[in-house]
Amino acid sequence: MKLFTSNIPSKKSTARGFTLIEILLASVAFAMIVLAIKVALMGSLELRKRGQARMDRLNVRHRVLEVMEKDLRQCLLTESVFAESFIGETMNGGILRTDQLEFYTASGIVYTNQPWGHLQKVRYYLDQAMDDGREERPEGWTLYREVTRNLLDSIQEIPVPQALAHRVASLAFQYFDGETWQDNWDSSVDASQLPVAVRFRIEFMQEEEPAGQRSSSTANDEALPVIQSTVALMAVPQIETEDQEDAEPLAEDP
Repeated sequence: MKLFTSNIPSKKSTARGFTLIEILLASVAFAMIVLAIKVALMGSLELRKRGQARMDRLNVRHRVLEVMEKDLRQCLLTESVFAESFIGETMNGGILRTDQLEFYTASGIVYTNQPWGHLQKVRYYLDQAMDDGREERPEGWTLYREVTRNLLDSIQEIPVPQALAHRVASLAFQYFDGETWQDNWDSSVDASQLPVAVRFRIEFMQEEEPAGQRSSSTANDEALPVIQSTVALMAVPQIETEDQEDAEPLAEDP
């Protein structure tokens, strides 16, 4: 008995797979999609990094303004025998100045575990960055705030400078005597008086941009980033002169 088989091909046998060219084209398309996603992700991460760095710089400069304004607002000359001087010197008379200012202020924070009061001596100046273990030091100057809490002559305290900002191009102070602005001030010469107001200006160096993102204009043609402020000093009694102590009170009108 003979069995007759059908010659009609089954559906299973007619199914065909992907060719090698189709697989290669799919792989290339997938690789291009992954590459595009990677480029977009790297670009967003770079923008986030640059934005965070800019915010950090703005926060540092805002902190510098806050600290300096607080010290100057509470500046004094006669609250005690220790507050005896207010000296501002211009170290460089050029465009990029490196001034320094030393004065007494009542901005000190009182801690229960430390014997110091609110009175302290503060000095602002520019200097090269100290070696903090980094391989490369920042360019430009570093703005330092030097604080002396112990004002007793019998105990000499070595103040520890506090770095407020790096990459500083210049620091300039000006002092208003009631009529004009002066570049220098010495309380021992200027009738033992504080200035009416103090104006400071801090210029920072331009931040370095990636090589592919540099603009056509050079850094010399662009203005330096600047923070500045004018602070009116608190109205406190100045050192009394002998004429003021010996002066007789005015007679009252009848």
